[in-house]
Amino acid sequence: MKPIRWGILGTGSIAKAFAKALNETDGELYAVASNSLSRAEEFSQSYQCIAIEGYDNLISLDEIDAIYVATPHTSHFELSAKCLVNKKPVLCEKPMTLNATETMALIDLSRKNKTLLMEAFMYKMHPQTQRVMELIRENMKGPLQIKAEFCFSVDVPESHRLVNRELGGGSILDIGCYPLSISRHAVGAVNNLNFMNPISIDANGELNNQKVDLNASASLVFEDGSTAEIKSATNTQTNSDVQISDGKVTIFINQPWHCGEFTDRKSQIKIQNQNGEDELVDIETEKGIYAIEIDHFSECLKNQVIESNLLPHNDSHGNMIALDSWRKNLKVVYDDDRGEKRRISIIQEVSKRETLPSLKIPGLDKELSRIVFGCDNQSDTNHAFAMFDHFYKKGGNVFDTAYIYNNGKSDYYLGSWIASRKLREEVVVLGKGAHTPDCLPEKIRPQLEETLSRMSTSYLDIYCLHRDNESLPVAGFIDELNTLKNEGLIKAFGASNWSLARFREANEYAKSKGKEPFTVLSNNFSLARMNNPVWPGCFSCSEDEYVDYLETNQVAIFPWSSQARGFFLDSQEFSGLAHVADPNKEEQDRVWRSDDNLERRKRCFDLASKKGVDPIQLALAFVLNQEFPSFPLIGPRNFFETESSLIASKISLTSDEMSWLNLK
Repeated sequence: MKPIRWGILGTGSIAKAFAKALNETDGELYAVASNSLSRAEEFSQSYQCIAIEGYDNLISLDEIDAIYVATPHTSHFELSAKCLVNKKPVLCEKPMTLNATETMALIDLSRKNKTLLMEAFMYKMHPQTQRVMELIRENMKGPLQIKAEFCFSVDVPESHRLVNRELGGGSILDIGCYPLSISRHAVGAVNNLNFMNPISIDANGELNNQKVDLNASASLVFEDGSTAEIKSATNTQTNSDVQISDGKVTIFINQPWHCGEFTDRKSQIKIQNQNGEDELVDIETEKGIYAIEIDHFSECLKNQVIESNLLPHNDSHGNMIALDSWRKNLKVVYDDDRGEKRRISIIQEVSKRETLPSLKIPGLDKELSRIVFGCDNQSDTNHAFAMFDHFYKKGGNVFDTAYIYNNGKSDYYLGSWIASRKLREEVVVLGKGAHTPDCLPEKIRPQLEETLSRMSTSYLDIYCLHRDNESLPVAGFIDELNTLKNEGLIKAFGASNWSLARFREANEYAKSKGKEPFTVLSNNFSLARMNNPVWPGCFSCSEDEYVDYLETNQVAIFPWSSQARGFFLDSQEFSGLAHVADPNKEEQDRVWRSDDNLERRKRCFDLASKKGVDPIQLALAFVLNQEFPSFPLIGPRNFFETESSLIASKISLTSDEMSWLNLK
């Protein structure tokens, strides 16, 4: 294999360390780029390469085989995205981006362009780190107790990148990523996984005048009961050690982030048993830590893969999700965390919007995409804007929100996006209100008006009662909804989580009084049938009698948990504490696990294999292929989940296949 010709974006200290390390590898430094030609020329004279003014000019060079992004944090996303669009393999300095949404978008570009993307977390590739994880697997049982720090003290002006908000400054992003990463890595190792994401973070810290963290600490809790106390600082000096224990065996790693870089490439791991007896494990490498990282990246290129097995994409994404939570716990927020303030669009511009199958329903003039985006999994406006943009450009135009979702933030996120993109007449909004304990006719109007205010809109296309109150007559609900429709505040209305008996009774009452009935229903409906409600007051409409009613009356349904909340997945590739809707094992067993559902799942997997699709896609296709109008809600947290779900709209199932899947 011919030497890899590298291009470096940036001329700072980390770029110089990388250029020097290239001399230990088979790689070749071909060019360096800076926004300042003089800085590029000064760098090129020291490291014998071509100097280029402007990052885009280097990225477009045919002679470049791979690119190392060594610029400040705020430009990582933009430059890495340009590399991937140009099919240039990219090694991006940590943190890969400013936030998890940007990381998710880069991974999407890597996959679509079949181009290698790796975060330059050099300690992860080093033999010392690999040996630590082996020792955990060999000697420990969870849960673990971890203490990890990376702290130093520097006296720099507030314009310096380490403390400058405009440059993505702060100890959490710059060095807190290390103790966070090794904690996730260690808990993963004791569970025979590559990593595990924390389920909660409680943080403290000290901020400067720009609201950037000078130091920060966090307490992490993991699903297996493991805990970690982590700390980062740019104004406090510590030993920056790591201690990992299961209560019987303790592993100590001194200066784990440098891995012998400043001690003649020699380092040491100490293992202490419960009797206080120590065992020392010496690590020595022929090459430095950056050269080892470059060699690993080169091996990935040679093997024609798009991600590293030592630092896979979902590891980088999970670390960024946790970093986001740590920062926001301290209210450290950058402009690029806000969708309405971003400098660079998350979504790459496309010349033409795609299309999805669509239908009309009574009461609305608009065509509705057959798949509906559920707005309850967005962590901030940046994530929301990116997800909404992506869904809309893929052809979707129906969005589901509710008064109680995310404490009202979901209404705000959606309304802000619609206003920013000027799409009010192009999209359909399904809103819900009057949830228990406010499931009362007199609560409908004030909650609806608050939702409209949050969204800065004058009407909702569809409005559903979020729950039923069976102690009250149906008349009060129908009368109030008709009043609101007549006033133009809603165009069509229906019910969510209503039993068949109450839904039928409400519509019979409406017809007897010459009033508008429910025209839509938003209960659960999926290939797997609920054994018990996911949440109190929930109803399904999957039962045979309910299905007969829907078919006879051609009621349009907008079913939630249409894919049974992961029941038809092999595993969840991307998850994390930013997304609190992740179902756990208790829910899976309580709600979905039954002999009939397990048989439906088996049949779904068998038929999906024959059709060459994923089981989760076939399960959604089952909902779409009903004999009544069905607009299933999906709750994607990333582009991959959205695109996977949209494939279901292209899957046709015969009546025999539908019956077989449903055990008929």
